[in-house]
Amino acid sequence: GWQVNAFFTLQSGAPFTVLNGSVPAGALAGISGLVGDAIRPDLNTNLDLSSMTIPEILAAGAAKLFTPLTRDSGKRVGNAGRNILRADGINNIDFGILKNVRVTEGNTLQIRADLYNATNTRNFGIPEGRVTSSSFLNQWGTNGGNRRIILGLRYTF
Repeated sequence: GWQVNAFFTLQSGAPFTVLNGSVPAGALAGISGLVGDAIRPDLNTNLDLSSMTIPEILAAGAAKLFTPLTRDSGKRVGNAGRNILRADGINNIDFGILKNVRVTEGNTLQIRADLYNATNTRNFGIPEGRVTSSSFLNQWGTNGGNRRIILGLRYTF
């Protein structure tokens, strides 16, 4: 009467774009909503950032690897590519165990425990991508989730 189930999620991190955080030349003036979210800064390193993890980029200099565009630079868009950084991936295990106990003919009692994120692994979201922000690349500011355990009792007749 015992049953075990598991669900594994192994996923690479989502790509994201480094943003300038402001519109230096007023190129997007008059556009409501995402003003400043479409302008990219200049990249001033030869490091292959797309193959580096967020902690590795932070150790290499983080915001110092980019030069934000200013009104005096005379540029509308920087040379940093689109989606050149990658957030951390997702490694998650969901696990369940249940026991079916036959009470009488046609009556069953099921006792179960479901563990979501059984290893209690933090899976961070996409970090802050605006290079002018004080929390640039702060993936620890995103909700990484936590373990949830659900216990259940079911009587079938």
